[in-house]
Amino acid sequence: MKKRIIISVILFIVLLLLTAALKIWFAEVKVTERTYIYIEPQTTYTELGKQLQEKGILKNKTLFNLCAKAFGYDKVLKTGRYCAEPNMQILTLVSRLKHGRQSPVRLVIGKSRIAEDFAEKMSQNLMFSAQDLLTELQKEGKTDSLFFFIVPNTYEIYWNVSPKDFISRMERESVKFWQSKMQQLRTIGLSREQVIIIASIVEEETNEQSEKARIAGVYINRLNKGMPLQADPTIKYALKNFELKRITGEHLKVSSPYNTYRTQGLPPSPICIPSMSSLNAVLNYEKHNFLFFCAREDFSGFHNFASNAKEHFANSRKYHQELNKRNIN
Repeated sequence: MKKRIIISVILFIVLLLLTAALKIWFAEVKVTERTYIYIEPQTTYTELGKQLQEKGILKNKTLFNLCAKAFGYDKVLKTGRYCAEPNMQILTLVSRLKHGRQSPVRLVIGKSRIAEDFAEKMSQNLMFSAQDLLTELQKEGKTDSLFFFIVPNTYEIYWNVSPKDFISRMERESVKFWQSKMQQLRTIGLSREQVIIIASIVEEETNEQSEKARIAGVYINRLNKGMPLQADPTIKYALKNFELKRITGEHLKVSSPYNTYRTQGLPPSPICIPSMSSLNAVLNYEKHNFLFFCAREDFSGFHNFASNAKEHFANSRKYHQELNKRNIN
């Protein structure tokens, strides 16, 4: 009788342990949609637990702690961006955190006008600060050449990437992209750097996709004839005043290599990161006889194009008359 009682107690304890083990094994996180966990270098295990609770990821903090301690995860935290998914088991989440299996960021790189602006946008999506990236660019002597090796696109990249590795990744992506464009570069007789600079000016000139290749053709025609570009966006860049609605004679006096009214050829570097559509507009520029263009007086966003100064001045006069009528300075 005594032996039966002992066996029953043992079986009961085994059953309890098995039930607890199964409960831990099949325990799930609480989220109903993908939720991201961010672990920085200074994040402690306690702070991680707080983040998990604040984001509503845990149903049972005790079960998470049991799993974490069983895996030895409570001692070493790996930086990164991790994803908790609906119906995910807590064991899976702990394993993901312990082994550093991150969820990459879909990083969209679009238009930026200056290095500081670019660094700030990157820091909003990645772990490093804007200053960290600017410091690394300066250390590598790449601040001025930054926009030459940034190709606008969407990239998958780990949130905890270092500034140095981020720059290297962007350079590799640039090499890969421009290698695929070598035949087009040879066909149009322009270098990669020339295409990027012209595309950056086209980017600032218009948002109308249908006109980009034509505007690119105007600038290339002027370059081929040895004419100054006389591009208003480069004046705004030289003055670092991107809100200017009207370029006047006073603005054209600015002493800068970016003043394309006073200097011949292209400015020394891009005036922004051009979009892919602007890059393609230059690579496939429209061949025509236009040497001038001016915004239409109806403020539609489109332009009037001209092949000689007389036509251009007539177009320009109509536009400036409309500016005066609307009191736009």
